Amino acid sequence: MHSFNDGIYAQSASDLIGTFLEAINNRDTLAFWRMLDKQGQGYFMGMWFYAMGNADLAGISLLAEDENFLKDALDGIVIDLKRNLSDLLDNPQIGELQYVDGQHAQVAVSSGGAPGEGQITDYIPLVLELASAGTAAGCDPAEGNVGMTCWKINTLKCFSIQKN
Repeated sequence: MHSFNDGIYAQSASDLIGTFLEAINNRDTLAFWRMLDKQGQGYFMGMWFYAMGNADLAGISLLAEDENFLKDALDGIVIDLKRNLSDLLDNPQIGELQYVDGQHAQVAVSSGGAPGEGQITDYIPLVLELASAGTAAGCDPAEGNVGMTCWKINTLKCFSIQKN
């Protein structure tokens, strides 16, 4: 059962997917980072903490907002996503929000070609999270997000889909 706020959530999801695809296409690692869910960000921060050896968590948190660091750390992933999603990046057709359960959803993204003419469709998984103050890319409560929640890219599920 979904509430009257579904329209707001659906629009928020569509905006997030559009911004996500744009960030990949433009290799904007900072915007890409800000759209990842907390579990995915935590995964990367844990890897960086382990790899840097002598860094503390506060230092890793600061690096995670540094555009130059993110360019070095995430550019390879964004390039791979750009290559994998290349057919979807030029004039993507963003579909409707499809709920999986109360906290998870997916959005179909199709290539810009006419239906039936070899059109490619892929699904981008989303997770609903609590918005933190000052967050960007689809998590601004001032933009009408209900209950201070917002959609984020379900990072680990998204990347596991891309491996296949």
